[in-house]
Amino acid sequence: MQLALGAGVTGSNYKYPGFISYSHRDRKIAEWLHRALESYRVPKHLIGSPGQHGPVPARLYPIFRDREELSAGALAEQLRLAIAQSRCYILICSPHAATSRWVNEEVEHFLKVRDPAGLLCLIVDGEPNATAKGAPERECFPPALRNAKVNGLPLEPMAAQLDDDADGRDNARLKIIAGLLGVGFDELKRRDLIARNRRLAVLAGLSLGIAAVTVALAFFAVLAQREAEHSRQQGEELIGFMLGDLRAKLEPLGKLDILDAVGDRATAYFAGLDRGSDPGPRALAARAKALRQIGEVRFAQGRPADAVETLSAALKLQRDLVAAAPDDNALLFELGQTEFWVGYAAWRAGQFDQAEANLIAYQEISQRLVARDPANRSWQIEVAYALNNLAILASERKRNDQALPLFQQVVTLSRSLLKDGPLDAETTSSLLGALSWEGSTLISLGRHDEGLARLGEYAEVLRELIRQQPDDRRQQSKLASALSALGYAAIDAGQPKTALEAAREGTALSEPLVLSDPGNLDYRLCAALHLQIDAIAQFQLRHWSEALASNQRASAEFLAVLGQDRSLVKAHYALLASRYLAYELAWQTGDLKAAHAVAAESVKEVSGVFPDDADARVQSLQGHLFALELARYVDHDDAATAAQSDAIQSAFDSITADAAKDSGRNQMRLRAIFDLIRGADHIPDAARPDNASPTAYSVIRFIERHCRANPAQLPAAVCRAEASRNTARP
Repeated sequence: MQLALGAGVTGSNYKYPGFISYSHRDRKIAEWLHRALESYRVPKHLIGSPGQHGPVPARLYPIFRDREELSAGALAEQLRLAIAQSRCYILICSPHAATSRWVNEEVEHFLKVRDPAGLLCLIVDGEPNATAKGAPERECFPPALRNAKVNGLPLEPMAAQLDDDADGRDNARLKIIAGLLGVGFDELKRRDLIARNRRLAVLAGLSLGIAAVTVALAFFAVLAQREAEHSRQQGEELIGFMLGDLRAKLEPLGKLDILDAVGDRATAYFAGLDRGSDPGPRALAARAKALRQIGEVRFAQGRPADAVETLSAALKLQRDLVAAAPDDNALLFELGQTEFWVGYAAWRAGQFDQAEANLIAYQEISQRLVARDPANRSWQIEVAYALNNLAILASERKRNDQALPLFQQVVTLSRSLLKDGPLDAETTSSLLGALSWEGSTLISLGRHDEGLARLGEYAEVLRELIRQQPDDRRQQSKLASALSALGYAAIDAGQPKTALEAAREGTALSEPLVLSDPGNLDYRLCAALHLQIDAIAQFQLRHWSEALASNQRASAEFLAVLGQDRSLVKAHYALLASRYLAYELAWQTGDLKAAHAVAAESVKEVSGVFPDDADARVQSLQGHLFALELARYVDHDDAATAAQSDAIQSAFDSITADAAKDSGRNQMRLRAIFDLIRGADHIPDAARPDNASPTAYSVIRFIERHCRANPAQLPAAVCRAEASRNTARP
């Protein structure tokens, strides 16, 4: 049976006392408020008494917090249902929330299905309606709230302010609680003061008793310290087992969520230890290793912010330990591992210079270890890993000439290590993963046949490992990722049938992985990438309806992944690629209304996401060019054409020489389209090597659609030249 999500919930017929809505940047405040509400003890004399929303409940539980409660798969449906089943809607207001698309949509839905009187605002930063006062950067209300009206008048919700100069944290908490219970704030405040005074009186009495026994306890402290040290050592060994040996058994099964509580408890445990005491280097080394392992688990679970916190603490500890004992190889090895993970964190956040610095440190540490013991195979493997990481980083920064020899060096070193004897499946697939990257780099350099051969070779390595260990989900995940690289490469090479085969095999691998571990964002992102490959290949085969259906599914998945972690650079770019494919599909199917919507979304999507990234600036050019093409040739809007032209010219002017080198081919192609729209009668040879993928704004497709639809829209010389090129094509 399907619930009618548009129906409201009235009286006492609700599942949640409150629904907390917030921007991901206000997560810490949301977590605090969630705990404060669910742990609040309602005064006994109020329970069951009449309140604004009906009888006062005995407790405020459960409170729905959207980023915490949702399962994978049905984001919008679950949110609408939860809002409809909530008695009140608590909006954490800040400039971040004011610009959040998701928060705005949640507010809109609440106002449609529930009584606006149930809206409670907690202002943590900014000012309500600051936009109307000429300070949009200070605005803390989303547009849906600013524009809401009740009986023709602006909605004025109950608001509490967290700032100490206003309500302060305690009073703000009580105001929200009063709103949820439907009782007066003053009554709750008075009861809170009475309870606090009682607690202080009890504490005062207890302190006298404590003072009396302190002297006696001091006698037992020395004996207890020895026992505590022994217990602590056992505790840290148990944590090390759980995060090491137990994790190694759980990871292939995709069950790292079992370690969630272990990581949280261990972090809290370490934070409370040794204040004012010296635990010694052995205990600190064990602690640093455990913190690093917690960071690794949290990364695998899609919790990068939590991972960075523990990894940074581990790195500081390990640097101090190595400085104190520079000849200790075990300590040096652990430092190298943490340098890698901190670098990886910076990498995923788009901080490439910082990532490179940490990865170089990891490489240097690995080479120092090999120099100390050249026969140590494990340390030789670390050198290969370190070189591979630097090569991948160079590749992602579009430094392919630098990346290719590094990948080839890794492949040579890896094959040499494998000749010395067999390695476990994880190490084998990780080392030979350089084959996949080498293949992608060769394709970027125009060497398509060589590149596809390398990608196919790596996929076959993984298939063989899976045949040996059919239940190893790590290898299944790696094969799914390798097939996505193969699929995109086949698209760039103009081989859509090869791409479709890769996408279908990758989907067959990815979907069971997602079902086994829905919270794993890497699994979900990989599954979405295969949908995108299918969509692009279908476009190349001119199967418009199939391409449209797959692209819409891929876009929805990318949005769901970004809804859980906005820092995933790859997901942002994949979503942009889906937007661009949707634009090309709109032209092919004649749906120019959809083309307008996609152009607006494309500009919005890239704006402010990675403002310091060269590729992002070039991507923003593509979105603006969509809008310019529509303004010029569809709307015939001179004002919009001029405005978009100015924006594009400013964007071109802002791209530095280094940025132009990193993304030069795309920029030349986009500049050629810009010049054609402004009346150029030729295309520079540098822009001619066009991209076969429809996610790239193609000079060829641009010319074809305008010369075919209305030859007068472009200079005749351009149409004649392109017609000549078309007849010359095999």
